[in-house]
This record gives sequence, structure tokens and C-alpha cells, in this order.
Amino acid sequence: MPVRRYRDVAEMPGPRRSASALEGLAAACAASSLSRAFGTLRQAPRGVRRFRSVEEADAHRQRWEAGAADDVEAHEPTTDGE
Repeated sequence: MPVRRYRDVAEMPGPRRSASALEGLAAACAASSLSRAFGTLRQAPRGVRRFRSVEEADAHRQRWEAGAADDVEAHEPTTDGE
């Protein structure tokens, strides 16, 4: 896409507008159905987690990405040093 320079704001063309609001709504619905086709959204667990090493943090991330989010809590390190 070429870059165009204007000496004055008055020379610039106005913004492109769609013919109707229904076209924008149709595009939003199409994007929404396309995103649902790719799968469900997963949210990262809230809060801050502390790890003793980079390897432990990486292992936690890999378990979460593999979909074992329920098992991640069971693999959390204990705070009493075990």
C-alpha cells in the first residue's frame, strides 16, 4: 500500500464508511462464528505464581498448555520446603 503525503488536512479524503450498520454487524457475527470454529477460549488462572526455577515455571506452562489445568494445582510446589 503506497504512502501518501498531504500538505494540509483539507487535502485528505474523508474516512471510508460502510453502506449501513447492518454490514458491520454481519462482519462482527462472521468474525464471532469464525472464532468459535477455532475452539473455546482458555483463560489463564488469576494471581501470581512463584517458582523456584525457570524449569519449574516452564513445566507448569507446558502442563497448562496441554490442557491439564485441573492437574496444575496438584503439581504446585508446597511452601513447607518438601
